Amino acid sequence: MPPSPFNVTTSHIPPPGPTVLSLPPILIDPHNISAESLPGVPIIFLRALGVRILVFVNEQGCSLYNEIDADDARSWHWIASDGENPVATMRLVPVSTITEEVHDAKENSDGLLTEPYHRATKMWDGREPYIKIGRMATLAEYRGKGIAQTLVDESLGWAKAHAAELSSGEGKQPGDAPQWRGLVLSHAQKSVQRWWGKMGFEFDEGLGVWWEEGIEHVGMWRRVEVLR
Repeated sequence: MPPSPFNVTTSHIPPPGPTVLSLPPILIDPHNISAESLPGVPIIFLRALGVRILVFVNEQGCSLYNEIDADDARSWHWIASDGENPVATMRLVPVSTITEEVHDAKENSDGLLTEPYHRATKMWDGREPYIKIGRMATLAEYRGKGIAQTLVDESLGWAKAHAAELSSGEGKQPGDAPQWRGLVLSHAQKSVQRWWGKMGFEFDEGLGVWWEEGIEHVGMWRRVEVLR
């Protein structure tokens, strides 16, 4: 791959907390985000949200009002910027502190799955704690330049050295929550399944193929070595 003509840098923030859950998405102008846009909300989160709106809402037709969810409050958020302009983002969702029961996936009126199965598969025993990569988005003109790969590599590199933080969850102390041992899940759009494969993730057919916001998704796993 030839050298990128862009001056791309990365940065990330810890979980921003519940303040972000009350953000009215309609007030976010993805073309004009500054620290004064919404006082009290981390600027990196606002910039990440701007990229997500441009890609998921404007480009892919997803609902603006579903863009912010409960995982935003408790996730670590990464952005890549070209100078001062955010161009890509992703989040790392820590181990859940809520025990989820095994269940079948929900279906819509057309009989299509609207969520993955939450059950043991050939690739997951149904019990081991995992973290999840989500909300991966890159502006169209910056795709194919290795920026998304950089975000995945940097975030998982950080994760390997911060397993205790990822295990502690909301308000928990290390040791009080299930300990993360390196398992990573991606709910990947099916159209970029091959790309995730190149990132070392393996497709798990046992989770099913489901539809979110009218887009096919698949579950893919990767294991990284946790630094002790």
